[in-house]
Amino acid sequence: MVSITGQLIRWALYTFSNINPERVESAIPGCQGLDIFFWKTPNREIKHYDGKTKNGTKYEVYYPKGGAKNDNVVYYLHGGAYIGKQNWIYRYQSRYYSQAAGGATVVYVDYDVAPGAVYPTQLDQAMDVWNEIVGKLGFKAENVVCGGDSAGGNLTLGLMLKLRDEGRDMPRGGFAMSPWADMLGNGASYIDNYNVDIMFGNKKGELTEEKKQQLMDFDVYCWTKGADRGHPYVSPVYGDYHDFPPMFFTVGCHEMLRSDTETIAANLRKNGVPVEVFRGNGMWHVFTLFHGIVPEATAAFSCLTNFISDRFETYDYTYPSKKYRIS
Repeated sequence: MVSITGQLIRWALYTFSNINPERVESAIPGCQGLDIFFWKTPNREIKHYDGKTKNGTKYEVYYPKGGAKNDNVVYYLHGGAYIGKQNWIYRYQSRYYSQAAGGATVVYVDYDVAPGAVYPTQLDQAMDVWNEIVGKLGFKAENVVCGGDSAGGNLTLGLMLKLRDEGRDMPRGGFAMSPWADMLGNGASYIDNYNVDIMFGNKKGELTEEKKQQLMDFDVYCWTKGADRGHPYVSPVYGDYHDFPPMFFTVGCHEMLRSDTETIAANLRKNGVPVEVFRGNGMWHVFTLFHGIVPEATAAFSCLTNFISDRFETYDYTYPSKKYRIS
């Protein structure tokens, strides 16, 4: 049974934010319209500064006003279908990630977006900021947890696969909320959940081969222009996950992308990697970001912050903190 607030959000998202090609002409306006507020951070207890690598990649650094309390870092890679920019929705999470990691530093990559920038631009820039974190900023890979949502989950997994393939030190752990990991859409849930997915699906009808091709040709995939969609750095669902650190995922049971998470989790388990998956009953794509509003999302985000705390062995924070239920 989905909560009342969950049902209301489901209705609103399907009515105003659905990007199925049968219902909207383009996915780009919806994905680029996320930054409705323009302050850098609404967190009164968090400070920030903007940085730029020697290669010109922009990033943002957030930390407690009294200074970071340890050498831990949460490196976050934002979503938005590689079309949407870094925005307040992600900055707002800084306090939670920082406190879950014991008063840590939080770094966001502000990568260039499609259609102006296509693969491998975003992966190169994510790696560029990783090099900044373990280089100029002076942190160790073993003290970093990487994470992201949707396209940012794709980028998190692609970055970690590339680090592993290049024989570099891996982060302490990784997490992904509803990672968009299969640019070929081959998972069973793309068909099974087509008429219940409020973000990408359509309540009317089933996903036929013709409709699937229409979806695969839609401009939501414009970031893959010229790329091999089956390459693991583009579609991490086709990667191999040996030598990975512990991982955590959240995914909505009503997502077309649910198979992406389930396939990767199975691959991780096959390789002996500890992995947890929080499945939200009746939930939608990246539902976890609705924590504090939707009870199912609050439960998922609480588990996510617990995962971060477990990785850093910092156990003095539990979400939700009473004073943050509204703010």
